[in-house]
Amino acid sequence: MSEEGTVAADATEPGTEPGTEPGTEPSYEAAIAELERIVTDLQNDEVGVDELAARVARGARLVELCRERLQRAELAVDEVVEALRTAGEPDPAAGDATPGSVRPSADERPEPDDDVLF
Repeated sequence: MSEEGTVAADATEPGTEPGTEPGTEPSYEAAIAELERIVTDLQNDEVGVDELAARVARGARLVELCRERLQRAELAVDEVVEALRTAGEPDPAAGDATPGSVRPSADERPEPDDDVLF
C-alpha cells in the first residue's frame, strides 16, 4: 500500500473525525476540533500545496456550520426566555376575564429584595 493510502485513512483528515458518519455534518464540538487541527496544520506547514485549497474550503464550510448552529441555539434560547417571560402574563386575547390574576396588585406585592435576580 502506498503512503498516500495511509494518509487518506488518517483520522485527522477533514471529514473523518471519530463520531461522525460519512455524509453527515459533525457536531459543533467536532467541527471546532477539526477547525483547530486544520489551523494547526496550516500554521506548521504540514499541508502540501495540492491539499491547501481543500483544507481551506473544508475550514470555510466548518465555520459556516458553526455559525448556523450558534444561530439556531440563540433562537432556541430566545424562545425559552420569551416563554418564561410571558408564562405569568394573562392572555390578551382572553381579556381580563380570568379570575384571580397571576400578578398581585400593588398592595399585595412584597417589598423588592435586592438579592433576587428575577
